[in-house]
Amino acid sequence: MEKLKLYTIVKGSTDNTLKTGDIVWLSENGDLNICNGNGWLPKDEWNTPKTSDFKVEPCKEYYLDISDGHETVKKLK
Repeated sequence: MEKLKLYTIVKGSTDNTLKTGDIVWLSENGDLNICNGNGWLPKDEWNTPKTSDFKVEPCKEYYLDISDGHETVKKLK
């Protein structure tokens, strides 16, 4: 995954931390942000074998807006 790009999870993680349909992105610092209300995970928490085995595809319904240092998910028009 590239930093600051939105992705949709198409296969959830083995430990169910990340679920199919979740919308995620990596911040500049490597945190994994989960748009669906789950917050974020620091790299040392998501980069483990049973959490990092999820699969993604580029998000087609939303985009990541970056303004004044804030990352906001917005719906495509």
